[in-house]
Amino acid sequence: MKTTSPRAFYTGVFILSGLLMMLQILQSRIFSVTTWYHLSFLVISVAMFGLTLGALHVHKGDEKEQRRNYAQLMGTACLNFAIFTSFALAAHMILPIVAANTAKTLMTLPVVSLCTIPPYYFAGYALSLAITRAPYPSARTYAFDLIGAAAGCLAALGLMETVDAPSAVLIVAAGAALASLCFGVPDRFKSYVTAISLVVLALINTLPSRPFVYPFWIKNLIVTQGSLAHDEWNSISRVTVDNEIKNVRPFLWGPSKMLPKDLTTSFYVLKIDGDAGTPLNKFGGDCRKGLETLDYDVTTIAYALPRLQKAGIIGVGGGRDVLSACKAGIRDITAMDVNDIQISLLTKVEPFKSYTNISDLKGVKLIHSEARSWFASHPDTFDIIQMSLIDTWASTGAGAFALSENGLYTVEAWRTFISRLNAGGVMTVSRWYISDAHSEVERLISLAAGALLEQGATAPQKHLFMAASDHIATLVLSKDPLTTEQMAALEKRATAMKFKVLISPQRKTQPGDLFNILAAKTRGSLDNVASESAFDISPPTDQRPFFFNMVRLTQPFQIFKLISENNASAMLGHAKAILNLYVIISFSLAMVVGAILWPLRDEVKRMSSRFVAGGTAWFALIGVGFMFIEISLLQRLSVYLGHPAYGLSIVLFSLVLSTGIGSFICDRLPLETPRALAVWAILTALAAFGAIFAVNWITVHFAGAELVTRALLCVSVTLPLGCLLGFGFPTGMALARNVSTKPTAWFWGINGAAGVTGSAIAIALNIALGLNVTMALGALCYLALLVPARLMK
Repeated sequence: MKTTSPRAFYTGVFILSGLLMMLQILQSRIFSVTTWYHLSFLVISVAMFGLTLGALHVHKGDEKEQRRNYAQLMGTACLNFAIFTSFALAAHMILPIVAANTAKTLMTLPVVSLCTIPPYYFAGYALSLAITRAPYPSARTYAFDLIGAAAGCLAALGLMETVDAPSAVLIVAAGAALASLCFGVPDRFKSYVTAISLVVLALINTLPSRPFVYPFWIKNLIVTQGSLAHDEWNSISRVTVDNEIKNVRPFLWGPSKMLPKDLTTSFYVLKIDGDAGTPLNKFGGDCRKGLETLDYDVTTIAYALPRLQKAGIIGVGGGRDVLSACKAGIRDITAMDVNDIQISLLTKVEPFKSYTNISDLKGVKLIHSEARSWFASHPDTFDIIQMSLIDTWASTGAGAFALSENGLYTVEAWRTFISRLNAGGVMTVSRWYISDAHSEVERLISLAAGALLEQGATAPQKHLFMAASDHIATLVLSKDPLTTEQMAALEKRATAMKFKVLISPQRKTQPGDLFNILAAKTRGSLDNVASESAFDISPPTDQRPFFFNMVRLTQPFQIFKLISENNASAMLGHAKAILNLYVIISFSLAMVVGAILWPLRDEVKRMSSRFVAGGTAWFALIGVGFMFIEISLLQRLSVYLGHPAYGLSIVLFSLVLSTGIGSFICDRLPLETPRALAVWAILTALAAFGAIFAVNWITVHFAGAELVTRALLCVSVTLPLGCLLGFGFPTGMALARNVSTKPTAWFWGINGAAGVTGSAIAIALNIALGLNVTMALGALCYLALLVPARLMK
């Protein structure tokens, strides 16, 4: 019988749990590059499935043997975790995860999933042994597990800002090999050799020369390093720059039919996560020369307005919007971007700095900041604020359905932007438009109308002008009703360029959704219009910040129709995202039934059905309830904090850490009486309900506070709530152990399976009903624990 000291054991659990959290975050980041953002959430489902299989193995094994050799078994599992993490990385780099159509994608995804499961299986096996078979208090072990996971959030963030994601995965695998030494791994030499080999591979891959471990398939396209002029990763994206394209037609989003055919230019194409592209235009440094082609793009129509002196640009990208403002004669330009790589390309990295010459322009300030937070915390005002096609489709590390740009497209965000406009100032936003199909235009106008109505406007149509060309529509929103002079300038540019005018105070809008939206005089009537539309065109809010989810969850036939038609509609991507959510929920439910409930039938026969039902309900409720609360807080507070990385480094870290602290407290102050348990369940539910009101109050009254203040306010919400949540798992384990130790591994697996099911359902509820509703349901899950607590006695 091999054992390990308490210090080594808890250290190993801490490291293993942290590495497990890091792997999930890193693989989600990689999947966001190689697939679409909504498929990267599949990593979480596959991870929880693997963890559950590991718990199943423990449950089916010889309990006496496991208790006798837990250390050796855990050490071997850690080493296997390291080895199979490397294999999974290789699969993710060379296999095409998505195919040309949905049917083929559904065939390739299972193969990739099978390659992804093994490391999580071995991690789940080791952690299940630690919590249910090792001779140490489960509450304390679970506390180290959670604190390790919290540390993993920060470590993943730091690693992603230091090296590329594939190299970071190799470092995680090396860490797992070293973690095996904390336990009783039979062959320590093998652990050292594995760790050293993986670290060496990671270091070589991060050398200045081109990496050799990188994604080969990017969204159904082969992309080799030879086709790239630059390749760089951070915590929110992979930014690549294709090789220069010379002497070709200008890169315009919504080109005019009047664009001269003999015009040529040269540019690089910058891409975020392999898809969202923008040009790095060759520019000589004189705004009076070489920028004539920009006037032929419908995205620049607002620059036809008179007396524009100060511009704010949301999303620097390749700097094209900065050049548009400069071409219009504006010499005071503030441009910001949440992605520091894009700022660096324009200000530091050669040849792009000299190629674009944007950073050398007088009066131009390039700022690394999330735009909404910057506008809320700075008093600067502008004559024009431009936001063109801000849609990276890059998922955040905090949750793949939490797009990094969600917070820019809400009523609250637009009210902030409008408040930073000078008298007569305008905000211009460009989105995708298709004349013979539903597009994002309807929701964009709904959002604009909602923001104006809440600002006190009585007739939103008098503030709005919209023109379209090709597949792009550009909205011009004025803080005040558009003047005759402003409308004449916009109409003149539209006529000269043959842009199609969709909305103008001087024109009648065609009957349909746009007409009904513009006719709304109150928020209530606007919401009524949205509820009658086939698609979700309601104004997104901070409670439902899902501008890019217009396909209704409750309309599956509509979703299948859109996908089967496979046209170029903007709705196609939205439909695929919702279909994937359906798939994940179905996959999760099948996992629960096939890997949990079906094998559990033997337990029902051997034990009291009352006890098994109570234990199943307890661990399912805390799994679902915790995920409802966690995901709602992540999505709500990430919008408030601004930068997507803060969702990991502040919200998720503080919540998981405080949950671990709660588990520690539970070890010292266990809930040993029915009265104590009832008081805890009620307090936890009240704390979750209280968090809803606290977050709403904080985000309204401290919207413009400094980051440190906002972070402390978020922690003030997550810390007490997390401490109370931390009592749930160890208390359930204690109740189960009082009857039998055999099914404890099963209950751990049920908790994990319920967690992944709960996370997918939480996202669906957030999209359909809003974050507050999901939070409230999570609170009710904890209140409902009073019932299974009685059954487990």
